[in-house]
Formats: sequence, C-alpha cells, structure tokens
Amino acid sequence: MKKKSIFLKDIMTKRVVTVASTLSIREIAKVMEREGVSGVAVTSPERGVVGIVTECDVLHHFGKKNWELLTAEEIMTPNIEAIMPDTTLEQAADLMQKKNIHRLLVMDRDLSEPQMPAGIVSACDIVKEIGKGVA
Repeated sequence: MKKKSIFLKDIMTKRVVTVASTLSIREIAKVMEREGVSGVAVTSPERGVVGIVTECDVLHHFGKKNWELLTAEEIMTPNIEAIMPDTTLEQAADLMQKKNIHRLLVMDRDLSEPQMPAGIVSACDIVKEIGKGVA
C-alpha cells in the first residue's frame, strides 16, 4: 500500500519571522534570539520577500571589520526559491539537496509580484516527519 503524500502546507510553520532589508546584523541577531528561530525572511516594501538571513549568515560576518554596519540586504541569501503549499515533502527535499539549502519559503504564488510568505519549511521539519514514520 502506497503511503499518502504529505504536503508542505501540512507541516510548514505558518508564522514566518521577517525583517526589513535595512535592519542591522546585530538587530537581526536580536530578532532571531527573541523569536527562537534560526532564519528570517528579508523584506523590502517595493519587492516583498527578497532573501533569507540564517544564523550561518550572521556567523559568517561576525567579527569582521565593520561587521556591525552590515544590513540584512548585504548578508542575506538572495534569489529565493518560490515553492508552493501543495509541494510534497519529497519534492521539497529534492530541491533542498539540489540547491544545497536548508530552508524554503512557501509562497501562495510565484515571485513575479511582491508578497509575503505563507510559511517556511526547514530541512529539520522534513526530517521530523520522516522520523515520525509518516513520510
């Protein structure tokens, strides 16, 4: 018997923490600590979601000359992969592997127009589902 497919909309975190593209690296770290997250979506008023900043991005720049002056836009990973809520876990895992990324923003439509993410899925979320034996 084939197992039922699990979709990102079933496991995604619906509350995506966002920061402005102009926010400083220190303020980003404060937001991550306060919200208990390891990554935040970077937004711009004109363009909606423009990137993601992760703990690794912050660590990569920490301690370098003038690191405190860096903004979200300067340290983010741009070129967000738009992935839809009805994408399966297998498809999401495959995309993460191919692109060597650990998080996907879930969007209600493609990125041709400014928008906010509907959710976020991490590699950890997918591994948890596999561990439950559901996927």
